Amino acid sequence: MDTSIKAYNQFWTLYNNHSEFHNLVANNMKDGKIRFFNENEWNKITSQNFMPTVPEVNEFIDMFTLGYNIGNCVGTSMQLSYSYDDVDIVSGILPILKGTLNAEKEGGHCWLETPTAIIDTTLMLVIDKSLKKDFGYIEEERLTSLQLSKMPRYQARKEFVNDQSFHKK
Repeated sequence: MDTSIKAYNQFWTLYNNHSEFHNLVANNMKDGKIRFFNENEWNKITSQNFMPTVPEVNEFIDMFTLGYNIGNCVGTSMQLSYSYDDVDIVSGILPILKGTLNAEKEGGHCWLETPTAIIDTTLMLVIDKSLKKDFGYIEEERLTSLQLSKMPRYQARKEFVNDQSFHKK
């Protein structure tokens, strides 16, 4: 893992300062139930067409390199969702994030869920769904992959994001 990528800063802060989180992650990484973003996620991030909203961000990967994923879970989760066919966008609370950037009051959060995993763009982790309660994810609202497939605006954006004829080489 490239430690110069600021995307991991929130993870390391929590890992080094919260023993329960540290133990949960360490024990389940050994068992293969948790992993950092790997080639699969990075390929999805780097292959997307992206419309930047921040001047120093030119590509989606820059959001992570510069650490803009932290405190922007809604934006990065939504953007990453375009690269999946069977993913739900879930919003709610992750108590460990209480007091962090844009989650000050209660730990408001947004993440992705596949049939088997949680994909967390703030923590930069892919977590087996069997650990959802252990981590404390509290779901408040869910856009299912079926609902997303019926949303014309979402589908148009997804088509643009994944259209390789626009992708810079």
